[in-house]
Amino acid sequence: MTYLGEINFDGLIGPTHNYAGLSQGNLASQKHLNETSNPQAAALQGLDKMRFIMDQGIPQGFFLPHERPHLRTLRALGFGGTDEEVINQAAKQNPALLKNVYSASSMWAANAATFSPSIDSYDQNIHITPANLNSMFHRSIEHEFTKTQLELMFGGVAQVHEPIKNISGYGDEGAANHLRVSAQHLMPGFQIFVYGSPAFESHQGIIARQAEEISHAVSTQHQLDPERVLFLKQNEQAIHSGSFHNDIVSLANEEVFIFHQEAFADRVELERVLHHLKEHVKGFHPVEILSEDISLDDLVSSYLLNSQLITVKNNEMMMLLPEEVQNHPNCMRWLDEIKSSSPIKHIEFVDIRQSMMNGGGPACLRFKAVVNNDEFDKLNEKFLLSPKKLIDLRALVGKHYRDQVNPMDLLDIKLMQESYTFLDELTQLLDIGSIYNFQKN
Repeated sequence: MTYLGEINFDGLIGPTHNYAGLSQGNLASQKHLNETSNPQAAALQGLDKMRFIMDQGIPQGFFLPHERPHLRTLRALGFGGTDEEVINQAAKQNPALLKNVYSASSMWAANAATFSPSIDSYDQNIHITPANLNSMFHRSIEHEFTKTQLELMFGGVAQVHEPIKNISGYGDEGAANHLRVSAQHLMPGFQIFVYGSPAFESHQGIIARQAEEISHAVSTQHQLDPERVLFLKQNEQAIHSGSFHNDIVSLANEEVFIFHQEAFADRVELERVLHHLKEHVKGFHPVEILSEDISLDDLVSSYLLNSQLITVKNNEMMMLLPEEVQNHPNCMRWLDEIKSSSPIKHIEFVDIRQSMMNGGGPACLRFKAVVNNDEFDKLNEKFLLSPKKLIDLRALVGKHYRDQVNPMDLLDIKLMQESYTFLDELTQLLDIGSIYNFQKN
């Protein structure tokens, strides 16, 4: 394996994966509301994607599924008794709340946190801020366990901060609204924070999940040079069209920065950012997708830019896209053209349909980190994938996951028991101790 600085941590999709339609502004989530999901297929599709990245010579890690249903949340909201009584009470009194505490949305690890490599920070330390995800209730209950996992993964080499306090209902959506541009992964880079709106600016009809003030707070907390930090505002039309996170309409890898013409609100500010990057990043390669070539609606429905752009052999880049892109001739034409006009020389497709039906493409499923060789050697190997561990995880999924989950299944206490049994055996397999609440009771 030739290590070039990048490592991805994908969310292992949990056994309660279902289509509850909880995410406002996420068109795919709303479209597939109450359809039957296949948690087993979802998890195996995710593991296949991880294996593909490993096959490219890039190290691959993973996040464990969160404890679902999250009974601690229900108990904090006044439900009491045995676990079964808590589930039954919530099912009768507030079925919508029960759906929220069953959500397996932690699978989309791009929202787990914001990551800044040590080479970018004044103190030369890795800085990680778990996202508070405050704008959606089902995600706002994730950050405590996310922080626990990040400390286990990176504790020896990174400063894992507390989440930023939410402002006026706005959340922090993590790496899904964050980009890094650099000549190479392990060279100093420029970090671009994309926000939906200032927290105290009134707006109607959109859910602008990321506050400008919170993005600034993360930047300050990570001890970044203000001269190497850039801020861009999302275009409200892009949000209306289903780009609830920036990673649906733009992406970056090393010197390449791809964005849609309608991704950002202020064209003058975008031009300033592009000029700044051109002056300071060797070989900077911006790629703008024009609306006349691919409409915003087509971009969102295809998830063309919610792909993984990775550096492979000979400093060439590979784009890993969801299979659904192949249904869009205009996107396929663009991909053919990009191979002859950019460092992107390889185009591959992956089947992650179970995730896509809830609005999560390849980029959503992974948390990207950049570490040097010394830092890599100190990562917790229990969270790193190997061929044997991949086989073991596939077997455990096959043993415990259902191949169908319907909305009514969330009322079944057996689903909770199956979920907890899987998580308990998972922690035993990985030898990471009792990290779930139900294991400590």
